[in-house]
Amino acid sequence: MRIGLVGPAEEDPSLLRMAGEFLLSDCGVEQAIYLGLPPTLDSVLDDWGRQVMLGSASEARFLEQAVELALGHDSKSLDALLERDRERQRLSALRCVPAAPARAVELFDDKVVLLVHDKALLDQEDIANAFLIVYGRSKSAALHRFGPRTFFTPGPLHLGRVAILEREPEGYLAIAQFDPRTGEPHGREAVHVRRSRMVVTP
Repeated sequence: MRIGLVGPAEEDPSLLRMAGEFLLSDCGVEQAIYLGLPPTLDSVLDDWGRQVMLGSASEARFLEQAVELALGHDSKSLDALLERDRERQRLSALRCVPAAPARAVELFDDKVVLLVHDKALLDQEDIANAFLIVYGRSKSAALHRFGPRTFFTPGPLHLGRVAILEREPEGYLAIAQFDPRTGEPHGREAVHVRRSRMVVTP
């Protein structure tokens, strides 16, 4: 599994679409997690979806158009509509960490990875049970190890960093950082874990 990580873009939401394109299209991640505030991502996805669908991005409008084209025997336009809808559906892979006090939890075997906007809201029990803490609120990108735990943030998006969590062939989870504007790599760290699945805790 390859998971993209995108820092807060509240200062310039237009950067969020660029970062999403880089991670979903160029890097082929299964999902990209926005570490900022949900309203920013919602607004970007709404605008993005409307542009992809050339108007309303609602499911009802898509079905309406599909029926019209099918009844009109316009197969070329119907194919184009279905292709745009596949692009719209792809946007669902760009997700946001839940609003506090909830947090996203990624499980790698018996290891817990927490993903939150603000790590200051985590309590001692959260941190004690986590192997890796990924957070968004920060002035810069940072990776710090404290005993068996690692804290990581790609930093605010305007500084030009996104990250990818991915498994190495040896079973290690790697944290790779990139400039989404150029694709230039900015380092890679590895921590030892295995399988994964995501849940959200209240």
